[in-house]
Amino acid sequence: MSKADRNLRRIALFCGAALISTVMPLATTTTAGATTAPTSPAAATGGAGATLPYTEVEAEREPTNGTVIGPSFTQGQLADEASGRKAVTLQGTGKFVTFTTPVATNSIDFRYSIPDSAGGAVYTAPLSLYVNGAKQSDFTLTNAYSWYYGTYPFTNTPSSGNPHHFYDEAHRLFGTTYPAGTTFTLKVDPEDTAASYTIDLADFEQVAAPAAQPAGSVSVTSKGADPTGAADATSAFNAAIAAAGPGGTVWIPPGTFDIPGHIGVNNVTVTGAGMWYSTVAGTAPGFYGNTTPNPSQHVHLSNFAITGNVQQRCDNCQVNGIGGAMSNSTVSNLWIEHLKVGAWMDGPMTSLTFGGMRIRDTTADGINLHGGVTGSTITNSNVRNTGDDGIALWADAAIGADSQDTISNNTVQLQQLANGIAGYGGDHNTISGNLVVDSGISQGGGLHIGQRFKSTPVGLYTISNNTMIRDGDLDPNWKFGVGSLWFDAQQATIAGPLNVTNALIEQSPYEAIQWIQGTVNGVHLDTVTIAGTGTFALQDQTGASVTAKNVTATGVAQANQGKAPSYSCDGGHFVLTDLGGNSGITPTQCGPWPAPVYPPYPTATP
Repeated sequence: MSKADRNLRRIALFCGAALISTVMPLATTTTAGATTAPTSPAAATGGAGATLPYTEVEAEREPTNGTVIGPSFTQGQLADEASGRKAVTLQGTGKFVTFTTPVATNSIDFRYSIPDSAGGAVYTAPLSLYVNGAKQSDFTLTNAYSWYYGTYPFTNTPSSGNPHHFYDEAHRLFGTTYPAGTTFTLKVDPEDTAASYTIDLADFEQVAAPAAQPAGSVSVTSKGADPTGAADATSAFNAAIAAAGPGGTVWIPPGTFDIPGHIGVNNVTVTGAGMWYSTVAGTAPGFYGNTTPNPSQHVHLSNFAITGNVQQRCDNCQVNGIGGAMSNSTVSNLWIEHLKVGAWMDGPMTSLTFGGMRIRDTTADGINLHGGVTGSTITNSNVRNTGDDGIALWADAAIGADSQDTISNNTVQLQQLANGIAGYGGDHNTISGNLVVDSGISQGGGLHIGQRFKSTPVGLYTISNNTMIRDGDLDPNWKFGVGSLWFDAQQATIAGPLNVTNALIEQSPYEAIQWIQGTVNGVHLDTVTIAGTGTFALQDQTGASVTAKNVTATGVAQANQGKAPSYSCDGGHFVLTDLGGNSGITPTQCGPWPAPVYPPYPTATP
């Protein structure tokens, strides 16, 4: 995200080498002073994320004569950025991977990586597709939207070192529906010229027929928009919006429309035939509301795709799919890719809802509600392979608090820098029902609350029914692990309360839960199940006050080695109050950072 003081998060923290061990009491003391016996803890169920219209199939689980790579949790390796931290590399003529669709489908979308060129120049390479053994037209793959180097905000120059952000996606809508059990083979034929092809996954979806033009709407083609994408359609889009008038509807029919820059929207509905049919493409196309203090009102954008050509991160460039300020508005069922940010909203504004979004392959965030955004919702969306936070609330103190916002039932995957979901400041916000997977690959974690980036005070956050899988990393500057769930009071004491309930945290490469910098107060953990960590269950590196109830941890690497399952070097400044039902999180140790044991994890010492 565009935060000038990002480097402040990299302050090194050190702990003493002396070993200290603390044990929480086995009984719970009530407010009246009575004691109660421990009870059997309730297991967390977490959250299922978005209801997605496609079925995802992992390449490494399908028939192949290629090379299965991974699992890897080492930055700079292709497998580390793959879903599930595994993929299949096809190198040489005749190598293939065959996907069998488990559902009826008329489409395929697959995630891939081809090697970068020696100097970082853009190139394309074909890859062959066979359906039930019958040759189809080739896919054309590219390195244009992958392979970043160096340090933040990164370059496209290989000599800068630190390669990352390796993957992109390609998709196709077929003219027929194939039944479940149909095979889709990606194969290296003699004409397929890339040095190798790494295939991560494929999504299969039965795409509905294109929607019909709404009655009374103004089609952009009626104003001269070229559906072949050959001519700039900006003036035609603006003319259609003007003709529709306040509260009117603009129709984007099937086709590809060239929009190099922004389309301004206010009090208008812009809708298409569907995200597989109506595409707005160009150098950096975007639909923007007014700037504050007068946000656009009653904007409704739906059912089309926005595809850009942003190949390098520029934090000062307004090259986002959705932007500006929109109150009492909705953005739904859009596919956004190859831009800086899917939606970067500069408040103040209120009552903005995102739903059914499909955001892929951005250089920065997926969706960021930046400053004074209230009463707004991001729900039932998929955000995959972003260069920064997947979904974020940034309550910039120069603008105002993000408050009464909800991030619910989203599936967030494969964030390269920062976190799957983050709240920087703000209050009375809810993060619920989300699935965060393989996030925080090069820096960051799964779900994060921080008093950072000059944000308003962190107040009440309700963090409920979330699942985090394989989130967190070895921070390259801190030189220790970042948790799947982590809290950071870098710039001021956090008062909270931060209420974490029914959280399922699985296969963390490092620690499951982390507290770092400043003082973090008011964290309440209730029904948290930790299943597998590479180092610790809890990692305390700062002062904090925490209550724990029904927090259980199994498969903790340090415990499996006969050592204390959690880490604390704060000498009593971290106060954890036992409310009963806890297991596997005490005692603590303090010492050198242990080497992680990556998943899958044993549940007991071998």
